[in-house]
Amino acid sequence: MVGLDISKIVNTSILQDLPEAFYDATGLITAIQNLNGELLTSIPRKDFCKFCHNMMFGSMDTFKRCHKSNAAGAKQAYEVGGPFVYHCHAGLVDVAAPIIVNGYHVGSVECGQILLRHPDDHYRARVRKLLAPFPSDFIDAQIAALDEVTVIPLSRVRKFAQLLYAIANAIVDLIINHQREKELNDEHEKQIDRYRSRMTLEKQISDSQLRLKEAELKALEAQVNPHFLYNTLDTIQWLAVLDRSKEIQQISYALGQLLRRTLDKKSGIVTLREELEQVRNYLFIQKMRFGDKLTQSINVESSIMDFHVPKLVLQPLVENAILHGLEPKSAPGNIWIRGWLHSDDQAMLEVSDDGVGMSPEVMEELSLMKLEDFEAEAAGYDGRGERINHPRIGILNVQKRLTHYFGKEYGLEVRTNKDAGTTVIVRFPRFTRKEAATNV
Repeated sequence: MVGLDISKIVNTSILQDLPEAFYDATGLITAIQNLNGELLTSIPRKDFCKFCHNMMFGSMDTFKRCHKSNAAGAKQAYEVGGPFVYHCHAGLVDVAAPIIVNGYHVGSVECGQILLRHPDDHYRARVRKLLAPFPSDFIDAQIAALDEVTVIPLSRVRKFAQLLYAIANAIVDLIINHQREKELNDEHEKQIDRYRSRMTLEKQISDSQLRLKEAELKALEAQVNPHFLYNTLDTIQWLAVLDRSKEIQQISYALGQLLRRTLDKKSGIVTLREELEQVRNYLFIQKMRFGDKLTQSINVESSIMDFHVPKLVLQPLVENAILHGLEPKSAPGNIWIRGWLHSDDQAMLEVSDDGVGMSPEVMEELSLMKLEDFEAEAAGYDGRGERINHPRIGILNVQKRLTHYFGKEYGLEVRTNKDAGTTVIVRFPRFTRKEAATNV
């Protein structure tokens, strides 16, 4: 509000109408000014008395003195909080009424220039003293022009001051109404933008869901849990409500990268570096959802980054750790991913959490289970085609794919303790895309 330009928020014609109406009613020149004493409304030269005409248009110096005097009068009116009667720099009487909006001084309405009584020799001597910096012929002309200045008693001037203050308050109402209208328009534009963003997001979500439906992962591929998608979309919607545009962009990008790599059918084999990037995107989304409740650490040796693994072998293990290990836990939880070169031709990966662990029953099922007897479960569906949500499904899925590509001597080892977390160790050989092609 400080430094507000009144002329830019109130129709100029309205500003002009108010002082013209005042002039018609009183015969006094009236103007609306900013804080620098600069006119925001025009005054015909013919309306100025000769004295003021000479001051305003005589020279740049006299013009600047008038502006400075007007600004000083407006400041004094603001300080007293109402109309203020004062003498200008040349000795005439002016009236200023402050325009105050929500406690801020933004301008003034001023009128004049008048005398309270007919000038006598004492008054003329005072004016001469005030005009001393100017040439003598200019001073003589101004002294002669004093006789043409309108004389109005102080009692009437005070009534004019109250009327002037009413005009100032009318301008305040115009400003406030304009600001309210602008705020409503801005809010309307924001609602339209939010609606457009929501429609765009819904379209993106719809497209993603369609692509996911068309490319439902096969029995030998890990699957993106629908609950993860729903929770991610809920998180995006929550961020949109809070208007956190940067986080929305980041989580949308991470989800897009995750889906893009999941649905890519070009190859079932990727480098460990690519697989870890997929996991980082997945963990970023989950971190956005769980906040401080989830902490992750990834520490994998660079020497095994170019090893090849089946696509999506790590994400189901990390998803298991969050969904079945950390989510049921009331306290914050941690996930650690470590990787190292076990021998020249063999690498090890370890996915650990400090969650609730697996029950003895689940561990017994895993130890007794024969993979070939659970084709449907390894695919993630039961005999009726319903999705299964069970920690063994992700593990079975990864194990079956590892043995498919690398042989039964490679795969998973699961270690768990009730209420102490779970560790899944992945053992795999140095492997190339060319070798993978022969095993598809």
